[in-house]
Amino acid sequence: MRAALVLLPVLALLACAGGDAAASPAAAAGPSRPVLVELFTSQGCSSCPPADRALAELAAQPVAERRVIPNVIPLAFHVDYWNYIGWTDPFSSADWSARQRRYGATFGGGRIYTPELVVAGTADCVGTDNSRLRKLVAAAAAEPESATIELVPAPRAGGKWPLTVRAQRQPQPGAPAAEVLVAIYENGLETPVGAGENARRKLHNDRVVRRLVRAATLPAGGGSAEQRLELALDPAWGRNVGLVAFVQEPSTLRVLAVTEAAALR
Repeated sequence: MRAALVLLPVLALLACAGGDAAASPAAAAGPSRPVLVELFTSQGCSSCPPADRALAELAAQPVAERRVIPNVIPLAFHVDYWNYIGWTDPFSSADWSARQRRYGATFGGGRIYTPELVVAGTADCVGTDNSRLRKLVAAAAAEPESATIELVPAPRAGGKWPLTVRAQRQPQPGAPAAEVLVAIYENGLETPVGAGENARRKLHNDRVVRRLVRAATLPAGGGSAEQRLELALDPAWGRNVGLVAFVQEPSTLRVLAVTEAAALR
């Protein structure tokens, strides 16, 4: 198992590099709306800390002002299949591994690896390949807008975070149903790693997904939804948490729209 996990990122890097020979016109035009970028990572993987740092840099400024790649809304999903090597990533979840496997099956071949970036639910590349990521983000952002989403959080109180999420999909005959998902993420996490490939290192993680909930469903063919939620906050998460909401087709995994609320301390 370990050999496969080490080799797969190399194979993925070759695959990503092969697609960089010519940028599409859409990619050359640059991004025009926010794009969801998901990083699948693990504290047990020695190749992941550079990708974690790159993700933190992507998220360091307001979405439209981000320097490395504009208009990206990033999330980090820590997978659990590296835990066997001797270090249990405290942020890992079998649910996030299952989410990554769904992408692998949808993209073909069932291949998964770390660090992997998934862009708008439609394409992937190695977590440190900024050149390829920029092109994938630009292509996704240039797609015709078919849905919108709005996230309105209220002040947190008593371990609860009230919010309202509104989403709308333009009428489109034959379009599959879509889900409205809300993720709670945490920033500023520091972990002294005691074993595994990153033993004796102190790792910093941002945009770590703590919870992912389905808020509503948009019907097949288009429609709208508005949902009020009250999300429970684990006291162990601290105060530096934020929200991301997005519209995703469960049948294709395409992400149609995404928005975020800045992390609050």
